Amino acid sequence: MARTISIATAMVVAGSVGVAGSATWSADPAVNFAGSGSTFAGDCRGEDASLAGSNNTVTIRGACRAFQIAGDGNRVLVDMAPNATIKVYGNNNQVSWTSSGEVQVTTVGPGNTVTRAR
Repeated sequence: MARTISIATAMVVAGSVGVAGSATWSADPAVNFAGSGSTFAGDCRGEDASLAGSNNTVTIRGACRAFQIAGDGNRVLVDMAPNATIKVYGNNNQVSWTSSGEVQVTTVGPGNTVTRAR
């Protein structure tokens, strides 16, 4: 059974367990998502975003400036700003991205794929 969690819950979990960022708020905070075996959607609101966890199915909208994923077996569709960066750490993650421009991609680990969604 897939679980659906809200962005607010994901951000609280990420800050509480110290995964995918800091719980400290600033004028320009990153948007952090965390979970395992979950299905959720969120909006990075033009900011940086990160995902920590495994076996998630995630959709992130909002023209992210940067997106970083750490984990295994995640399936992600992310909306990126032009000239943004995507960094993928882990194994067997599938990331599809949309943007009106190009993005810079870095992958570390076996079986990771990052492709532009058509």
